[in-house]
Amino acid sequence: MKQVLSTLIILLSLNTFAQDFNGVWADSSSASFTKATAVFSVKNDSVFMTHYVEFNGHPFVEHGQGVVKGNKLQYTVHVTVQVPGWSTTQGEHNLEISKDGNTLRGTYKDNSGNTGPLVFKRVYPEPK
Repeated sequence: MKQVLSTLIILLSLNTFAQDFNGVWADSSSASFTKATAVFSVKNDSVFMTHYVEFNGHPFVEHGQGVVKGNKLQYTVHVTVQVPGWSTTQGEHNLEISKDGNTLRGTYKDNSGNTGPLVFKRVYPEPK
């Protein structure tokens, strides 16, 4: 009985932890990116995101959806507003939430062959 109760508590805490992705996040991947805001929304094991950022003053907009796996997000993004000269139309993001729930850190890969780091800092709800 104690094992069943312990397992249930662990599963419930993992599900609650996954919900910590919800909110507004600031993209802090590079100094070239400004006015960067991402909004993440989780429903069950699905994640939805919208991302606005300016790269050297040029707007860039993408939206995506994917899955939540424990403390990680995996989703596909589709670019709706490109930076002039960029050919990226879609990509993959893989992020992991920090133990304190205030940072998302991971990588991106796009259809143009670019890869690199991604870092988002929690804006709202306010960091713990």
